[in-house]
Amino acid sequence: MSEVKLKGRMIGFEEYENYVMEDTFGEVSPFRLLSCSDFPISFVVVNPYYIIEDYSFEIDDSLLKELFPGCNYMEEVAALCVVRPDDKTLLVNLRSPVIINTKTGTFQQTILQNETYGVSVPFVVKKID
Repeated sequence: MSEVKLKGRMIGFEEYENYVMEDTFGEVSPFRLLSCSDFPISFVVVNPYYIIEDYSFEIDDSLLKELFPGCNYMEEVAALCVVRPDDKTLLVNLRSPVIINTKTGTFQQTILQNETYGVSVPFVVKKID
């Protein structure tokens, strides 16, 4: 199992900034576990392109400056979305992605201003080849 140390902020947990991302569900799984090192909370996250192939968004200028100072963010950006179970369904928050600078290991969860995506979008797990 691999793990990556990250530093950033999740909405509702802004006072904590040290996290570890692990491939707890297996290397080929689209899911990762983002665990806070400072507080006993974890988030299951998924690559949004696994849910919607044409997922797209614009990053706010202030977030760009904070996460990618002087960098070409198009080469260093990754996005993950928080998953939560609801009875027999998995829901994903596509409206509030976690934006990661893959070069520096910093991240910020943000709320997209465009209301195209929902906060509780049901999805099914595709078979992974």
